[in-house]
Amino acid sequence: MNPSANPEPERYQGRPLLIIIENYILDSIGALEPERQDQVRGVVQRTFGGADDWKQTMRGVLEIEENLDEQLNQMWLRNQELARSNGVELHPVQFAKMVADQNFAHLFDPGSPREPG
Repeated sequence: MNPSANPEPERYQGRPLLIIIENYILDSIGALEPERQDQVRGVVQRTFGGADDWKQTMRGVLEIEENLDEQLNQMWLRNQELARSNGVELHPVQFAKMVADQNFAHLFDPGSPREPG
């Protein structure tokens, strides 16, 4: 079952990093509004430091590959095509939640079976 495109405040209880990761994904696929980018940049700078490029800061903090943005964008294009071929619309927020859950759970769920690599 795909995550909802609707707000889910309970999803983020005790998992503030999840919000940053989902916003990172949304920004990588061109779906994060400029005012939201400013908000996330402020949170990242207050929490982790760094300059204006909040995504570069997060890649460093989380030890993520430099080409993650490109990988996420390619994944978004592939998933949109798959959804279309199945007669379904994939909302950017659903995609961000799905990618976060499948690829980054080990970062924000301590009991997750996947360990940071």
